[in-house]
Amino acid sequence: MMKATNIRLAFGMILAGLLISACSGGLGPKPTEKEIFIDPNEGTTEEASTPISTPTLRPASTNTPEPPAGPTQAATPTNTLNPYDTLIFEGVQLRIGEQFDAAIAKFTEAIQTDPTNPQAYIERGITNSNTDKLDEAIADINFAINYDPASAQAYNARGVVWARKEQFEQAIKDYNKAIELQPDFPKAYSNRAIAYMLQSQFEEGIADFSKVVELTPDNPEAYFNRGQAYITAMNQQLNETYTELCIADFTQVLAFQPEDPESLFSRGLCQSLKGNFVRSMEDYSAAIGFDPERANYYLFRALLYPDIGTQEQALADAQKVLDLSQDPDMRQAAEQILREVPLTPTPTPGATPTPLA
Repeated sequence: MMKATNIRLAFGMILAGLLISACSGGLGPKPTEKEIFIDPNEGTTEEASTPISTPTLRPASTNTPEPPAGPTQAATPTNTLNPYDTLIFEGVQLRIGEQFDAAIAKFTEAIQTDPTNPQAYIERGITNSNTDKLDEAIADINFAINYDPASAQAYNARGVVWARKEQFEQAIKDYNKAIELQPDFPKAYSNRAIAYMLQSQFEEGIADFSKVVELTPDNPEAYFNRGQAYITAMNQQLNETYTELCIADFTQVLAFQPEDPESLFSRGLCQSLKGNFVRSMEDYSAAIGFDPERANYYLFRALLYPDIGTQEQALADAQKVLDLSQDPDMRQAAEQILREVPLTPTPTPGATPTPLA
């Protein structure tokens, strides 16, 4: 029979690996628009490889451009909009549609129309950042700050570029300035929190995520991100207070979005860390019900054996991981489960044992 200590050790090693990799600098595709986020594949299903996604930090929706503060605001085009504002609006819409070259052309035309207005420089800088033209992005946003030194939006946008260049201390300085200029700026707090987390400054990161919750109490992503920050911090020290807070945050997300599989999975992880294996099983199973193509959900449910669950389910879940994922760490963990979980069926509770001859 597979020993509980082996499964718990495997669970701990996998969890540690997940958290360390999620908090490293080299995270693959870079963030987009004004906000940094850890998991660039959020909301997608990969056929060939399903990365373990704990922890993820999700941005607020970017479908609608955030209006900047001040007189340079880009509004929805109406008959009263001037040509500059129309170009800004059209450029932002093109960027949202990932037509980056066309967006750059619109913002460049806006700059030619009004060379001292900072907004087009900010928007072109954000778009250059989206296409990994990071030095050009910094140059554009520097122009914006030169023309409007009181623009919190510009400092926040430049902070994002510094973070994408992995210059986190410089990014934090820009987020500090953005918050100084606009103390109720949730995106700046969220971005600074992520920069802190990437610097292993977990208490500071959690404090900033808590500020985002305070400023946007009806935003489920604020609770989701803080919950993931608690998971990351628990990699350093299993703090029971963090475990409870982690569960509370994902429960709050689920009050807004009851069918969010990532929140169910993350709450299940927190329940496992607390030793609430029955509740963890319920959350993993519910997450699988809403998104049956995520290999990590099956892997973590399999790891609950032998504390809870049957041999047959653990083996089936491990095989499902191999069917869904080519990720080497996940496959190694699944193969370990298949080797160590015995093939004999789990006895039915209360069954009469067969007498020995």
